[in-house]
Amino acid sequence: MLLTIKHTTSYSYDQPISLEPHRLRLTPRADSYGSLLERTLNITPYPSHISISVENDGSISHWVRFEGETKEFIVESKVRIILLEDKNPFDFLVYPVTCLNLPMVYPSETSRELQTFLMGGNIDAHVRAFAFETLAEARGQTVDFLVLLSQRMKREFVYEFRHAGAPYQPDDTLASKRGSCRDWAILYMAAARAVGLAARFVSGYYFDENPKNPDLHAWVEVYIPGGGWRGFDPSLGLACYGHHIAIASSSSASGAAPIQGTFKGYAHSKMKLELEYEYSSVPIVV
Repeated sequence: MLLTIKHTTSYSYDQPISLEPHRLRLTPRADSYGSLLERTLNITPYPSHISISVENDGSISHWVRFEGETKEFIVESKVRIILLEDKNPFDFLVYPVTCLNLPMVYPSETSRELQTFLMGGNIDAHVRAFAFETLAEARGQTVDFLVLLSQRMKREFVYEFRHAGAPYQPDDTLASKRGSCRDWAILYMAAARAVGLAARFVSGYYFDENPKNPDLHAWVEVYIPGGGWRGFDPSLGLACYGHHIAIASSSSASGAAPIQGTFKGYAHSKMKLELEYEYSSVPIVV
């Protein structure tokens, strides 16, 4: 399948402002989804300097600087990628076998490398109880826990579209059983960390053949020894299987924002997001 993603983010200001350097994380992360064929990036006002860097998660970011003042900031991103057939999300090895069960005890070297994504010590008691209740239902098995956790949230929670604002705290989402994809992702991360799993927040795109309201999406990746980083999407109640296109991931939601930056000046701003998917079947030559 050939997939084209058009993503436009527009900011308008009621007074002239000066844009500080911005980080744009809008390029699909190198993954096993297929191949990136084309990427274009149009920015208004035109930056005085653009540089490309590789982030800690392997994603590509564009750092942009500006001169002068403006009353608008528009980022138009377009990518064309070839997607392989739907993948089996459970086609991986868990090794060593001691990691088949939870709470997770990572090999010592792996644990040191994953410290940023663990941080399980400050998890709310109610979230911890929610995690261990799910773990008991999964009979302590690692993969079963991750699947059941996403299915349980999909079954018991109410999804809300909420474009603005930071994610809710995980205990608040658990108490209300409502939230957007980023709220659910934050709760899922906390529950995974409560049982010793390293987890990170992922921003990107999810598409199906009949998208009703194309939008940015958020889910979670969990580190499984032998399997590496594996995606789970609680707002859809499933393991990521090839229709999730990651653009950024981080130990926190703020670190995975597609566009990050500030401005100097005194102005009220408005943001508008437009997202389009176009797809077609194409023969894939190996």
